[in-house]
Amino acid sequence: MVPESLVLMASRFRTERQLRRLSRLPSAGGDKVSFAVLGDVEPSRFWIYRKLFNREGVFHDQMHELQAQPLTFTVQLGDMVSKGTRSNYEIFLRHLRRAWIGRPYLTVIGNHDRSRPNGPSHSTLYRALFGRPNYFFDHAGVRFVVLDSSAKRVTRTQLKWLKMALDVPGRKIVFTHMPPVQLSLWGGVGRVHELGGFIGGSREFSDIVSEAKVSRVYMGHVHAFGVQDHGGVRYVLTGGGGSALFPSGNSDSFHHYLTVEITHTGIRDRVHSLDGKVFAIPHGLVILPTHEHRKRRWWELV
Repeated sequence: MVPESLVLMASRFRTERQLRRLSRLPSAGGDKVSFAVLGDVEPSRFWIYRKLFNREGVFHDQMHELQAQPLTFTVQLGDMVSKGTRSNYEIFLRHLRRAWIGRPYLTVIGNHDRSRPNGPSHSTLYRALFGRPNYFFDHAGVRFVVLDSSAKRVTRTQLKWLKMALDVPGRKIVFTHMPPVQLSLWGGVGRVHELGGFIGGSREFSDIVSEAKVSRVYMGHVHAFGVQDHGGVRYVLTGGGGSALFPSGNSDSFHHYLTVEITHTGIRDRVHSLDGKVFAIPHGLVILPTHEHRKRRWWELV
């Protein structure tokens, strides 16, 4: 049983409640929407990782900064807690209540939000606190889809649902926690610190989003930043929401969040680093950061 006090604590952040709040907001100009994407924020289960690879207060600082901007909503890409226990969710919800100012805040379930981050696990507690892990909504003429990849797979039932959810005209955006495994920069099996993405259903997932002409897939899981164009779809890795920054090979590790503006003319993604730098992701075809660019920051490349 989930304690009633914990359910009450999470009640304002339940997905259904946040979507009702969003539905009451007018679309700016009718065809424009701006939102934030925040990656992994779990502090790590191991004190040595926290000491070596992280700093306190990143989540609060980034939440405070992004909520000062004229954005419609925020999507957090999963891994809110280091392990899906009652005590961990209680600590996270306390932090979130202090940092939140009322703008719609939507969640994606990550592997750490389950009962165990690796191996056999369940999502019972996440569902009790936040609601269903697969959902979609429309705002300003855009279809937004949240897909659960936290079990390191996407099932046939989910794929069928995803295809249905994307069967609409107009722009489409997908949020999920893990990258599909075939994205070579971050998805390869056996990479450092389990950087591999989800395997089961990954190719079918990529085929579906390509066929549906999805504009963006936003992902976390790897505590870094990168962009990869694959099958006509732009995949944006943004896992720097506040979790430990492990050495991550081809990706650029720094704390950050994204702001995204969608208008009838296109999509503008901007990266906001914790040290105050802001830079735009280029519109042209990119596969970055590449090996030769590792020693240079993104704002030196665009």
